Amino acid sequence: MKVSVDLDLTPEELRRLFGLPDLTPIQALVVERITRQVEKGMDSNLLAGITRSIITGGVQSWEAYQKLLAGILNVSKSSDTKKYPAADSTD
Repeated sequence: MKVSVDLDLTPEELRRLFGLPDLTPIQALVVERITRQVEKGMDSNLLAGITRSIITGGVQSWEAYQKLLAGILNVSKSSDTKKYPAADSTD
């Protein structure tokens, strides 16, 4: 059986549907603080810290994505072997 559902939602409605928190105030605070730092003259350590956190987060996200795909592939392989076991060659 195949079921298809089309949803016409805004990003805000989708966030609420999944029960995710509203991070808009936190994002606004971070952007405001970075803007203030840039206006005052950005410290090179601050820029390095921001860049490091972005890169680290990206790498961790990529690793989590790879683990997810590996898990899906492993489940798929095990279910295929259960459905189609190798034929015994005992002729």
